[in-house]
Amino acid sequence: MKKPLIVLMLGLCLTVTGVSFAKTQANKDSYSVLFEEIVGIVERHFYDPDKIANAFPAIHATYRAQFKNESTRNGFSRLVNKMLGELNASHTYYLTPDDYEYYQLGALFWKIPQINAVFKGREVVYPTVGIISQTIEGRPYVVSVLAGSAAEQAGLLKGDEILSVNGEPYTPIASIRQSVGRDAAFKIRRSEQSEPFTVLMRPTLANPTQEMLEAQKASIRIIERQQKRIGYIHIWSYAGEEYHTELHNALVWGKLKDADALIIDIRYGLGGAWPYYLNIFNRNIPALKMRERNGSESVVDSQWRKPAVYLVNGFSRSGKELLAFGAKKYHLATVLGERTAGHTLGGRLFPLSNGDMLYLAVQSCRIDGVDLEGVGVAPNIEVPFDVRHCAGHDVQLEKALDHLVEQLEAKQLPVR
Repeated sequence: MKKPLIVLMLGLCLTVTGVSFAKTQANKDSYSVLFEEIVGIVERHFYDPDKIANAFPAIHATYRAQFKNESTRNGFSRLVNKMLGELNASHTYYLTPDDYEYYQLGALFWKIPQINAVFKGREVVYPTVGIISQTIEGRPYVVSVLAGSAAEQAGLLKGDEILSVNGEPYTPIASIRQSVGRDAAFKIRRSEQSEPFTVLMRPTLANPTQEMLEAQKASIRIIERQQKRIGYIHIWSYAGEEYHTELHNALVWGKLKDADALIIDIRYGLGGAWPYYLNIFNRNIPALKMRERNGSESVVDSQWRKPAVYLVNGFSRSGKELLAFGAKKYHLATVLGERTAGHTLGGRLFPLSNGDMLYLAVQSCRIDGVDLEGVGVAPNIEVPFDVRHCAGHDVQLEKALDHLVEQLEAKQLPVR
């Protein structure tokens, strides 16, 4: 009586195995096509034609053989990025909907019809709790908490290690995609020896451009240090005039107007700044004093004329590096922290046939004749910082505060 059942089960196993094999083969075939699509874009648009002619043929030939055995999206993405990494160029990587920058760059380039089509004409949004994470030696850490975010309100700190989300290993987008609108349980370790604890946060869908602008506004504050008022603002993205406009408004009309000194934090996030943004330090533009009939006076000064610091690290990139370069070269502000990324090529976003995207360097860049690609900007004052398990204690920010206080006190000393 049991033989027919055994035969039926064997037949079912063979059928499932056949379907699985067919699906795997279909994935391999589609990834082979996608690989050739990516190679074609790189060959036509990469900024360095000599590297494409002399080095890229051997590179993509080597990886073409490896792709024949790849049938998963994550595996394909890793191999593509490994191949692109051999070009040794910034602004060159493969992006899937599980990557932060898929949405951040998608929102930035949204007005381009081909990019708009990827998002079906809708506003670009992604699931977020307002953190930037980094994997260091195989372990994910919070390296920046956006001001005003769900993460800040829940008490998450820079340096926190993310052990899991809802009991599963953490990945930036996939871990919270299914939890939008309801609590997600983040298991956190704050210090190497401490017991893990759970933080509940409710992810929301946000436009990344607007999210970073709102965080910038929320970051503005005055820090009291030895009777000095130090203004602080964190600019996570400089990819748009609106970010610089917000800085300028804060300096001229807002909370930073009456500060004694200024810290502009440009660590982490996106670049995009233009060198002319350094005009805020131009002392050759006059201030305007106005007097009312009743004798009251007000001053409108569009320039920052007091001590200032740019906070930078290895994740200050692209246009932010141009600001650091100019501030250092022309003594406009003190650059403090760690050497910047050296990522100064011009990138363009290319949509792919499977809905993923390729970010590719299409322009070289020099500032005052200097090529910062692969080099970056060394700070005036170097302050190394291992963010892991720092429990929110920011040694670079602390050094910036001390430095500005010293500058202010030195100015008050009597001249002999």
